[in-house]
Amino acid sequence: GFFFICVIGGLTGVMLASVPLDLQVHDTYFVVAHFHYVLIGGSVFPLLGAAYFWFPKVTGRMMSERLGRWHFWLAFIGFNAAFFPMHLVGLWGMPRRVYTYPAELGWGNINLFISAGALLFFLSFVLFTFNLVHGALKGTSAGNNPWDAGTLEWATSSPPPSYNFARIPIVTHIEPLWAEREALPVATG
Repeated sequence: GFFFICVIGGLTGVMLASVPLDLQVHDTYFVVAHFHYVLIGGSVFPLLGAAYFWFPKVTGRMMSERLGRWHFWLAFIGFNAAFFPMHLVGLWGMPRRVYTYPAELGWGNINLFISAGALLFFLSFVLFTFNLVHGALKGTSAGNNPWDAGTLEWATSSPPPSYNFARIPIVTHIEPLWAEREALPVATG
């Protein structure tokens, strides 16, 4: 989802860099759509991925994978349903920063569709919040390394103790847990 959304944000950024097109779509919903594709695609979706990835490390429990998949697809579909049509209405000349539009311009139905997409996007975050709370309270035990990740944070228990490691591990590889499948050597002293 992240790559698809970032590609659209990047392509519309190239379009906005074109002076002839920018003169036509400046201060329209095309700019709003581009802005949201860049910011949400570039920050919110990766942050959600990070939340799912590190949740077991922080809590020692797993979120529901089924609800996580539902959350992703609802967010992805809702986001695109809300913001992709804004490119069209921007090309049709719908200005931003205006609170009402004359009905005869024909933007009512597409704005209703945009609103439905935004509602779906919002509901996906209600589902995410439920998954977060349910996972923290009743999620299955995650174990120390549920993803079989190779980085050092997964070498300690989940959730980690306040001191992290009893002894400082010696790191000799970029992914120490994959490089040395046995116990990590530790520095003493």
